[in-house]
Amino acid sequence: MSTFRLSLAWSADWIKRRLVSGWNDGATRCVLPSCTKPKQRWRPLRGESGILLDGKFYCRQQCLETALAAQFSRLMAQSQPVPPPNRIPLGLLMVARGKLTHLEVRAALEAQRRGRYGKIGDWFEKLGFASEQDVTAALALQWGCPVVSSFDVTAVNSPGSIPLVILEAFQMLPVKYAAATGTLSLAFGERVDHAALYAIDKTLKCRTQACVGRRKSVARQLESLRHLSHPHDVEFVTSDLGEMARIASSYITRLSPDEIRVCRIGRFIWLRLNAHSSARGAATNLVFCLPANSLAPQLRTPSLTPSFSGLAGYLQSAEEENLAAMGE
Repeated sequence: MSTFRLSLAWSADWIKRRLVSGWNDGATRCVLPSCTKPKQRWRPLRGESGILLDGKFYCRQQCLETALAAQFSRLMAQSQPVPPPNRIPLGLLMVARGKLTHLEVRAALEAQRRGRYGKIGDWFEKLGFASEQDVTAALALQWGCPVVSSFDVTAVNSPGSIPLVILEAFQMLPVKYAAATGTLSLAFGERVDHAALYAIDKTLKCRTQACVGRRKSVARQLESLRHLSHPHDVEFVTSDLGEMARIASSYITRLSPDEIRVCRIGRFIWLRLNAHSSARGAATNLVFCLPANSLAPQLRTPSLTPSFSGLAGYLQSAEEENLAAMGE
């Protein structure tokens, strides 16, 4: 009798899991309008086929490839969001906190303009006006994020790996994962990029939270990661839609993933192939690096305008123009 009850309990649990996972009438119908395969009310119990692309079911690889090519085309044409301007320029913020003087900020801006490189925070440190800790604290206040002082990325048990090439491009690192809330904290060494956070949020299916780390510490951690093996990250430099589709199709055929997530993050198209079965290995990341649209603009010589008066107006006008040009 106990064996019979155990069998019934197992069957009920099996049915519940299938219904909760979405394998019902609506989820097993191929969403591709041009699909010619007869629709089935229930997915077969044996020899199951089909795959999920961004949560949508496609009954066979031919349908998937058609949808994936359309997705690549849409992402290629997608205009990238322009980073919003900082609410308060970093220099004025540090002046307000008593970390710098107006003259020091003006000298750093002039040095940045002449040098035509580097972030304004780097110049504060280079000229000895402020420490890296002071600049990091000001950046955290500027972006409304907490500061992380130390971290070990190898100890972060995150829901999935983020390709190193993307981490390097955005100067960010995963620093903590809270399994109870499904929240992944990412430390930025430079500008906090909320568009990147959103893309990671959707691809890894978790909540993301920004924090600010010391720029040099983040750079050192990324350098150490560069010397490690990343067998599940594959990078391609191409903007050819046909080539991208062929590469993706080849990996899908070979790996037979259960689910695919795809997103555009900066100049990268990130394709994540998830295999839920542990016997089939970890997820594989395909990253297509798109050519840069344009070079960064040169710094401009700031000019006084009637809307600003006095030294504070000059500093704000100059720093806003330089930061816009340098992407600070």
